[in-house]
Amino acid sequence: MQNVVPQITIHINCYICTIMRKCVLSLLVLSLAMCLHSCGNGVAGTSSSDAPEMLQAVPSDALCIGVFDRLDHALDRMTDSTSILRSLDYGRFGRARCVVAKCDVSSLEPLAVIECGRAADDTLAVASSLMQQADSSHISHAFVSLDSHNALLLSPSETVITVALRHLSSGSSVLDAPDFDRVLSVLPSADYLIYRSRGAAKLFKGLVPGALGKAAVLFVRDASEWMIESGESFSCVAPESEKYFCNFLSPISEAPSKLSAVLPGEYDYFVDIPLADTKAYRNAYETWLDANVALDGYNAGISRIKKQTRTDPRMWETEAGVREAAVVILPEGKLNMLRVKDKCTSDGVTANPRTGFARALYGEIFADADSCMLSCGNWIISGQRAALEQFEAAAKAPRDWPAKAKAIAGRPDARLTWNHDNTIRIWHSNR
Repeated sequence: MQNVVPQITIHINCYICTIMRKCVLSLLVLSLAMCLHSCGNGVAGTSSSDAPEMLQAVPSDALCIGVFDRLDHALDRMTDSTSILRSLDYGRFGRARCVVAKCDVSSLEPLAVIECGRAADDTLAVASSLMQQADSSHISHAFVSLDSHNALLLSPSETVITVALRHLSSGSSVLDAPDFDRVLSVLPSADYLIYRSRGAAKLFKGLVPGALGKAAVLFVRDASEWMIESGESFSCVAPESEKYFCNFLSPISEAPSKLSAVLPGEYDYFVDIPLADTKAYRNAYETWLDANVALDGYNAGISRIKKQTRTDPRMWETEAGVREAAVVILPEGKLNMLRVKDKCTSDGVTANPRTGFARALYGEIFADADSCMLSCGNWIISGQRAALEQFEAAAKAPRDWPAKAKAIAGRPDARLTWNHDNTIRIWHSNR
């Protein structure tokens, strides 16, 4: 989010950050949009064993780095169809190993690092031809030597090339960035992308529309230090600290998800948390809130709901035996969906005696307009009357569904599932 009016923006940012410290789910919503955006032209492959060497040419402040076995795959994934980098005839370099980084030089600009082998005459001739093309297209370039390979650097931005060369001459690179050693220790063997979480505002702006998107971007910025996407999986990397969202969810056990039985055939988004142990989840959640200096505000919200309804939401959660908490976004509005241990008597759409419980307990992504409720088997569903009536009328389509998960987020054509091994798996309806 750009600072158009600094003072106003500071107040808005503080407000959104306060909201997001209460929300344990928006990371998955943003991750869903981000992964679908980056995986659209995904190509599986085997990455170079020399990837760390090529990363020596990537500036330490790069916001996103893609490592690929082939240059043509890299350009498909890391640049859009209008990029001037696509206008060059790369010849046999189209199959060369390549790193493409997104560098922040007031705007995001790509840097392509193409492996040019050693000093063979034919390789140098192809590189020379490419540099001549680059000159004709006003693309900045440099030919550099790494530990055991040469590399050709290309970018539409002269500033990016200047910064890359300055880093190379000083012996620094993204390999020296904070906690990047943790990234190297868990890199997959296939082509992969590495995202710097603090760059979320520029990398992912607009992928989730509206206020939720803005809030989720700010949330993911502090949820981990790095994020890695490869093929059909996605994972987060952060130092051992209770303040990171990914560390909060890591020790949580996966549990059965039953949301598919009541999920309407048509919806926009959903986020689902199956709860294996409600007490363990709540302890971990509140520890995370405390680490982010947000527990007092959270407790104040719980107390406010308790005063309004004369029922303590946390005690009700335990007594009802909440097994799953989900929010489903329909065209008519949001629905909070809580699965409890016992079946409920269905009286159609009625007044909700527990208004605000779901939002207070599980985060600001849940609907605050939940004055009405509907019982459906073990599910207590709350929201506005129009959304509940739309839910009643909607067909429940059978679907492929994970048996267990820590958390799930999705839209009709795709889904993210956070598994027991702390990897987020990506599912597409067309695969």
